[in-house]
Amino acid sequence: MGNGFSAGGHMGCCPYPNATNCGNGFQCCPSGTTCTSIGGGGYSQVFKCSDSTVSKCTCKPGAPQPPSTSKKNVLVIGDSLSIGYTPPLAANLSDVAQVVHAPWDFSDGGAEESAYLDQCLEFFLSSPSGLTWYPDVILFNSGMHNLVVNGTPGNGVTPGQSGNAADYLGPLTSATTRLVAFAAASGGKTKLVYTLTTPYLCDIATDSIIHSQLNIQAAALMATFGIPVLDPYSAIVAKCGTAPVKSCFGENGCWCPHCPPGYSWLASTVLAPPLRKFL
Repeated sequence: MGNGFSAGGHMGCCPYPNATNCGNGFQCCPSGTTCTSIGGGGYSQVFKCSDSTVSKCTCKPGAPQPPSTSKKNVLVIGDSLSIGYTPPLAANLSDVAQVVHAPWDFSDGGAEESAYLDQCLEFFLSSPSGLTWYPDVILFNSGMHNLVVNGTPGNGVTPGQSGNAADYLGPLTSATTRLVAFAAASGGKTKLVYTLTTPYLCDIATDSIIHSQLNIQAAALMATFGIPVLDPYSAIVAKCGTAPVKSCFGENGCWCPHCPPGYSWLASTVLAPPLRKFL
């Protein structure tokens, strides 16, 4: 599916065949075009392609671990919040399942905004070598990277990093439709479970986008497909309070958006018990 690029020790695959590497190893343009930077740097750099398209971010690879043959297998697909809770979730379920995360490149925001999730889904569902495998449960999420309001490329929106809140549902619908087809192809082995986005407790306006827009849209979408939904948002608010909240779990800025001291609690109380039942 296009060129494989590397930068800083990290690999990515561009969604364009014979693509043009924009030079930072993370962004690419269609074959035969050139890249012109229109803002940002590193992961957040945006390029305009000479055919007037905006660059796309290279796709990070899926989980490198081979599936377990003695236990159930859980694949977590999501952003940096899921990266945070995957280790304690894996420890909690270690007696019954192997839990792995896609993408496995933990240097950035994981599956990022919903457009990137949709763009790179086939990579997240296979090993870095391209091997397709069918986990028993896919726990997936998207939302924390779709918090920009009325942004444009180079002005808050970065392909593969952040997207408009208004552009959240379309790509999530596409990705979910593809996941349903993937689960069907497993012959009934793979179950899909969705996780709502966690709160943004230090800022009312940002938290409102998550609670009143993104999570409502995601829950309604999953209902149309009959996909079970786990709700860490409500659990965290019940534990920590409604935004604005200065601290929780003994940490200032907890769940804004990250909360390392809260990840074990979240995994053990909200995620692991229902996953055990699904397994």
